[in-house]
Amino acid sequence: MKKFTSILLIIGMAVLATACLSSRMTKKGAKMEEAGMYADAADYYYQAVVAKSSNVEAKMGMKRTGQRVLDKKLSAFNKSYNEGNNQEAVYNFKDADDYFNKITAIGVELNFPAFYREYYDEVKDIYLADKYLEASKLLESEKFPEAEKLFREITTLQPNYKDAKEKLGIAQYEPVYRQAQLKFDNKLYRSAYYLYDKIINEYGNYKDSYDLKAESLKKATLNLVIFPVENKTTSRDIESGLEALIYKSIQEKQNPFIKLMEAPTQSNQMNSATARSAADISLYTSITAFAYDKGTLKETEKRGYIKKLRQVKDEAGNVKTVTDYEKVIYKEFSMGRSVKISFTYKLVKSKTGEIISTNSHTFISEDNIVYADYGGDKKNLIPGYWKNSGSASSEDVVNDNPKDIKALQDLLNGRRVIKDYNTLNGEAMTVAAGKVADAVNTYDPEK
Repeated sequence: MKKFTSILLIIGMAVLATACLSSRMTKKGAKMEEAGMYADAADYYYQAVVAKSSNVEAKMGMKRTGQRVLDKKLSAFNKSYNEGNNQEAVYNFKDADDYFNKITAIGVELNFPAFYREYYDEVKDIYLADKYLEASKLLESEKFPEAEKLFREITTLQPNYKDAKEKLGIAQYEPVYRQAQLKFDNKLYRSAYYLYDKIINEYGNYKDSYDLKAESLKKATLNLVIFPVENKTTSRDIESGLEALIYKSIQEKQNPFIKLMEAPTQSNQMNSATARSAADISLYTSITAFAYDKGTLKETEKRGYIKKLRQVKDEAGNVKTVTDYEKVIYKEFSMGRSVKISFTYKLVKSKTGEIISTNSHTFISEDNIVYADYGGDKKNLIPGYWKNSGSASSEDVVNDNPKDIKALQDLLNGRRVIKDYNTLNGEAMTVAAGKVADAVNTYDPEK
């Protein structure tokens, strides 16, 4: 019930705030109107109606001043129409029409004589015909950016005007199509692929873009063979895990230009030779070092206090609360565990043996836990230090402050299970495989 009351209070405050805003805007509008500044007055009245649609005074002010603003805009249109300035007339009318629609949207009706729309249709037809002819000539002259600008204006004013939309597409994408063809002819198939893809995504099937995109992909695709990972360490069975993750990481990149081939087996030399001859690029990976540090749980004795509150009476009989600190011992535990892997990779052009990319890396995946434990009243355990359990000392310290107490409580509630070998090994191998996959993915023979 209390929550519901709070919501009603918030809603009530919001309603009151908008009502106050509407009232202020109405008063400002009235002052502007009194001063003959009708455009400014109309803006204030508009804000007032938006803030509170039931503000009758604001709506009446909006109707008065809004009509004056609209009449001025229509007068500007009429003037440009009579003078034969077609472009100015078109855009003056749009300005007036946009304003009329804006005011109508807040429930205020203005007078917009129908004959103005008839004049607009007349002048718009003339203007569009002139612009269409101009734009078509520019397109024929292959002045694509200039033609695009005009056809875009035409389709904005009248989306279905003749074949302006189609010609706009030509003005936009013929230059891209020609650039793609140039790339294709120069055997820059990846670059051509992306340009054809841009045309298809933004326009659709322009000329033979679909076919040329497919052909570009076919010619740009590289057959990749991943040779078995070589394990140069004494740790057994770690190479298969890295190899599987390399495959997975490369596939996740979804590089359209990389096609994975079946890997050769170490025991089949003929299979290995066949793979090299069929592949465009070959990947060789070696694990050069591997170490697993299991770690040891370390236990440390810590000295602290249990905070106790008790009630006592002073000589006057007044009850006071006294804090006592009982010296106690609790335990703190810590442990670290890690997997370390060093590896090298080499990406090679299969037919020439040229090294495309090679590098060595070392990655460590580690985990550390630190926690505290106490068999007694954990909630009132206070950090600190004491020298002797049975007597007070100047060296005794009680850290009874929120920061230190929170730090100790965090330790008492800390994680107590450290990551196992499989988890740490998986993390290290995944990072290593990702590094190898990056080298494959970023290779671009066109650069």
